[in-house]
This record gives sequence, structure tokens and C-alpha cells, in this order.
Amino acid sequence: MKLSKRAKSIGGIIGIAIGAILAAYGIQGFIVYSGLSGGGVGGIALLLYYTLNLPIGVMTFLFNVPLLVLGWKEIDKGFVFKTIWGIAVFSVFLDLFNGVRPLDFSDIFLGALYGGLISGVSSAIVFHFGGSLGGTDIISKIIQQRYGVPMGTSALAINGVIILISWAVLGSKAALYTLVMLFVFGRVLDLIQSGVPAKSITIISDHSEALVERIMGDLGRGATFLHGRGAYSCEPKDVIICVVSLPEIGRLKRAVREVDPQAFMIIQNAGEVFGSGFSNE
Repeated sequence: MKLSKRAKSIGGIIGIAIGAILAAYGIQGFIVYSGLSGGGVGGIALLLYYTLNLPIGVMTFLFNVPLLVLGWKEIDKGFVFKTIWGIAVFSVFLDLFNGVRPLDFSDIFLGALYGGLISGVSSAIVFHFGGSLGGTDIISKIIQQRYGVPMGTSALAINGVIILISWAVLGSKAALYTLVMLFVFGRVLDLIQSGVPAKSITIISDHSEALVERIMGDLGRGATFLHGRGAYSCEPKDVIICVVSLPEIGRLKRAVREVDPQAFMIIQNAGEVFGSGFSNE
């Protein structure tokens, strides 16, 4: 049964709120507890908290206001409204969670690890429902639309400057573990947004039909034939295209070796896969 538009809208509002609350909990419970900084607006707010004891939530909200005004004409209005909601919830709970200690630990590496993990999961939740928690997301989106610079490139440049400032203010240890936290955050976010980790397989073989039968029989995966021609022999060849999950790679290699040891196979990362056998949004 398909959800109504109103139900989806309400679900999105609730989902963004959950992601924002989880993000605030992760920052106060692990990142602040470990004395780490961060990237974007959040990193600046954390530095002001450490140096001037200014509330993180209030400063996060105030820094995002001009960015939202700047992005109003540049970015989709639905995205802006959802982002305003996400920032509001995020900012409120950042200060409500002040002093929270979910775990008692003394290892800064654990703070970076758990902080990055929770931040990645919470951001993925917010992005899934079409919003963001502001900061460099807005700036990067504007730069992408105006100048064609990829969002990841501009975000990396902005965060790099903030990390250098963190190095000067908090010291090298905190800055380096902040990089660890940001790396974990990015990897977790990419993994969740990409869905099931998968590989795209291209196989060129003189026994293509037998290979496809093995792929469908042993792995339960479909495949597609593309018609090609050898550049040297000028002989027509069927090129097999299929997508498999990571645990299935070994079984696929074994099947190819058994059917045609001379087959030529290319294995590539499939950044995102939708369809039968893989997760859909």
C-alpha cells in the first residue's frame, strides 16, 4: 500500500527530527567529551565553545541563519524548509544534551570512532528524508550550482581550513583525531547512502550463454548481454554485464573459472544499485 503524500511529509518531519537528535547526542556525548572539533559550522561552534564557553546549539543556529538566507534563491525550497527544521531541532538538543555522558572512557580514539559513527548514521537519516543539518552542505550546494565544483571538493576545502584552525587552537592531537572522526563519518555516510555494497561485473567470454546459466543458477542473479566485437579478431562476442553483492564475488569467480578459464572479467565498484535483489529507497 502506498503512503499518502501527507503521511510521507509527516514521516519526513519525524525522520529528520530523529536524525537531528541523534546527531546532537553523538556530538555532546562523544565528540565534546573527547575534546574534538569538527568540520563546517559545527567545527566553528565547537571551537567557540572550547575557547569562549559559548553554547554550541545557539552558535550553530546563528551561523546557519545567514547561510540559509544566502541559499534561499539558489536551492530548492523544499530542501531549505527541511533544513531549517533539522537545524532548529539539532541546535535545541545540542544544548539540552550538554554534559551528557553515555559512556565513561578515557581513550580519545574511542570518542573519534563513536562520534564519527553516530554522526554518519544521523546524517544519513536526515539526508534520506530530504533535509540536512546545514553548514557546509548549503555552501557546497551553492558552489556546485554556480560554478560546477563538486560538493565533496568544496566541502573538503572548507573543512580543511577549519581543521587547521583546530590544530592551532586545540593542538595537534585533537586535530588529528578530529580527522579520524571525519573519516569515519564520511565512510559510514557513504556506506549507508550507497545501500548494499555491490560490484559491477563485465565478462567477455566465448562461452557466454553457459556462463549466464551458471550465474543465474548458482547466484540467483540476472545478467544482460551486450553485443561486441573483438578489435583484433573482428569476431562478434557477447559481453555479459551483471551486478553482485560482495559476498557473492568469490562464487562468481569460481563459476567463471570452471566454465571458461580464458574469460576476461572486469570487477568494478557499483556506487549505488537499485532494483531486484538490492535495496531501494
